[in-house]
Amino acid sequence: MHNKLSIGRMAKLRNVTVDTLRHYDRIGLLKPYLTDPDSGYRYYSIYQYEVLGTIKELKKVGFSLEEIKDFLTNRNVKKSVQLLRKSIGNIEDKIQELQEIRDILTTRLSNIEDFTNHYLDSDIIIKQLEERKYIQLEKPVGWEDQENLYLGILELENMIGGAIPALASNIFGDFIKKEYFNELRHTSDLSHQISTYQSQLFILVQNEEPVIPTLKLEKGLYVCSYYGGVVREKMLAQFKKLLRYIDTHGYQIIGDAVRIMQVDISLTDQYDEAFYEIQIPIKEPSK
Repeated sequence: MHNKLSIGRMAKLRNVTVDTLRHYDRIGLLKPYLTDPDSGYRYYSIYQYEVLGTIKELKKVGFSLEEIKDFLTNRNVKKSVQLLRKSIGNIEDKIQELQEIRDILTTRLSNIEDFTNHYLDSDIIIKQLEERKYIQLEKPVGWEDQENLYLGILELENMIGGAIPALASNIFGDFIKKEYFNELRHTSDLSHQISTYQSQLFILVQNEEPVIPTLKLEKGLYVCSYYGGVVREKMLAQFKKLLRYIDTHGYQIIGDAVRIMQVDISLTDQYDEAFYEIQIPIKEPSK
């Protein structure tokens, strides 16, 4: 026959693998024009080049191989029109999904830049934060229990779903109970707190619609600071510094402290660049 193409040549022309063409042959999606009975070599017609292009195009817009096979069987204008309409629907779904991903990544970038810019002049600042909704992990996790800490983060992430993993954003955190503050003010043995304290993990809910009820962090003033690294001693030392600042300026603490993962280790190989922010709700001193 004229324009007989070997399987390797056909694969190269359409930028697919030989294994892909063999698979299409096995499932009856695109059978070779000719198979040599002696050598078993597969040969394709140049006219099958267009069919393989159609298969690639339909796969790209979300059709399964079974759907493509059904379409290629007894093609006609009516089936083609139906397929085109479905293709447009698939593409619109993909556009929507990509727009959601773009919005998430844009928000993450903005959060990292805002976090960095807030602390250009001082490592302790006061923020006015709006109300935030969150979902809390039911079982507390010890600060030294790294395995259950990460399992807890994964469990929280699964509760809200989302287009892409939530890591690298500023939505994971935990609480440090208010009743713990006095002990921390007056102790120098930080290792004791590290080994015994358990915190409640949470994830902030932004645009998601979780199936379980949400709780909320009240809007208001927060005295905030940050520390770098995953070493708990750094967190406790910075926490003590925050408490001294609050006491010195006469602020009243009105709730549990919040610790937010602002830049996690999925964004950097340098542990000192993994930043956490401590936020303590306050009321200004009476005039």
